Amino acid sequence: MRLEDNSVGYYDRDAAAFIRRYDALRFEDVHSGVLQFLPTPPASILDIGAGSGRDARALAELGYDVTAVEPAAGFRTRAAEKAPNVRWIDDRFPNLSSLNNDRRSYDFILCSAVLMLVQPEDIQVSFDAMARLLAPGGKIAISVRDPVSNEPAEIFHRHETNRLMSAAATAGLHVIDAQEPSDALGRPTHRWRSLILSSENL
Repeated sequence: MRLEDNSVGYYDRDAAAFIRRYDALRFEDVHSGVLQFLPTPPASILDIGAGSGRDARALAELGYDVTAVEPAAGFRTRAAEKAPNVRWIDDRFPNLSSLNNDRRSYDFILCSAVLMLVQPEDIQVSFDAMARLLAPGGKIAISVRDPVSNEPAEIFHRHETNRLMSAAATAGLHVIDAQEPSDALGRPTHRWRSLILSSENL
């Protein structure tokens, strides 16, 4: 069983509580460092690990053509009901097989709070999959944090920033911005790192 299978069950078991927590925050507050890098609507945006659909909904309301990927049915079913104008897909890291078979490309990819659920040996494959889906000149926004003490070690993994940057470079992506944003829920134990990647060396 892959880690992603374990993590899907972890979130599905208490999907309603997770949704309440995530939807209590606004997209622009959680992703304030991302806003300046968004393309002009109606560009195509891919939200990987869309969870409650909060970000996908907000982006669709801004006029973007949004595709949301979420493997946890407890999230995906509820989120799709709230955002019928978003294209919802059951897919997962590391390969994102359904998306790759779809042969679409995206001007912007949002991968928020997902990579810590990916096994270390699958990080490179995950970056390669995102790079294949990115349109020329497109950008990827990644946010990741370290596991905290009460989280299952078999589900949450630490990925050093230099490892993420190396995987991005191997996939042909360039780091154009790096930040350490504070936790939007005010949790001092949750230390975030964010990267903006581009298909071009700006």
